[in-house]
Amino acid sequence: MDKKKFSIFTYCYIVLVVIVFIIYAFQVADENWKVQLDGQRGNLMIFAGLLLIGMILASIEFAGINQKGNKVTKSTIYGGLSIAAFFLVWRLMMAIV
Repeated sequence: MDKKKFSIFTYCYIVLVVIVFIIYAFQVADENWKVQLDGQRGNLMIFAGLLLIGMILASIEFAGINQKGNKVTKSTIYGGLSIAAFFLVWRLMMAIV
């Protein structure tokens, strides 16, 4: 895939997910801007999964910055996945400590 098209797809995906999440948050928040987690855990987990996909797409794009050429290669994808995995493991370790 072309790097420019991949960048446009990544940015559109992330912006769309964030806008939909903001609209969702406005819908379920009460008058004090708090969300009751009792009935919303499933929806919030779906949004967490969508944001995880966005993080993976952004890290793949970040990994392709230094590569020459106009195509997203397998090494770019592997590099992006390793960046995303490192970030995820780091955040999980920070939550444990």
